[in-house]
Order: sequence, then structure tokens, then C-alpha cells
Amino acid sequence: MTDTVSTKENNAEKPKGKFSLIDLLMIIMVVGVLATIVLPLQRTKSNEALVRGSLPDMIRIVQANDEFKRGDGFGDNAWDLDQLNLRNIDMSVFHFAINDTSIVATTNRLGSLEKAYYFDTRDNRFRVREDSRDVIFDTWLP
Repeated sequence: MTDTVSTKENNAEKPKGKFSLIDLLMIIMVVGVLATIVLPLQRTKSNEALVRGSLPDMIRIVQANDEFKRGDGFGDNAWDLDQLNLRNIDMSVFHFAINDTSIVATTNRLGSLEKAYYFDTRDNRFRVREDSRDVIFDTWLP
């Protein structure tokens, strides 16, 4: 019975409605854990949207290059985008370039370093540059 009385006295001494330092640290810890989960997911979704948004322009360039190859007497790829007579290519996020074996899309908006994906004209496949695999995933590409 003395245990019940002493417990009631200890509870009566605690002021109600105030947080202790431990309660505050626990709340900060929970918020921190949630932030470490949510923020990278949001960044990945944003990156995916930017990459997928650039794909229609990349596909237009690929199709125009195929037409150029068919019309060229030697079956060569274009070596400059101006040869393809394309208009309204959005280069605000990704910058496109073409060479004899690939069509490359590069950007600095997915991080501090340049990231890129490309279309290999030799085997007609989209690929992600090796140093960009941490930000651009193969599953985002057709």
C-alpha cells in the first residue's frame, strides 16, 4: 500500500503538459528518420519525371535520324542535330547531341555532376552512361 501512495506522490510532483528533454529528442529523432526516407524518394520521383519528360524529344531525334539514314546515299547517321531539321526540341533540362554511333542527352539538373543517357544507333537501344546510373535508372527508359 505504501508503494501505491508513493507512486501517486511521484505522479503528482510531475507538472502535466510539459515536455521533457527526452520527449523532445524522441520527436526530433522520429522526424529525422522520416525525412531520411521521404526526401530521397521525392528526389527520385523528380528525376524520373525529368528523364521521362525528355524522352519524347529523344524519340523524335531518333526517328529523324532514321529518316536521314534512309535518305542518305551512304546510310550514315547525321553528325549534327541541324541536319535533322527538327524544331521545338526542348533543351531546357537535357541537351541533345548526335555523333556517328549515338544520340546523347546530358544534364546538370539531376545533381552537381553531369548525368546522361543515350540511344545507341548500332543496336537501337537506350542506355544509361556508367557514371549516371546512381541517378538515372534503366527502367525509366523504353
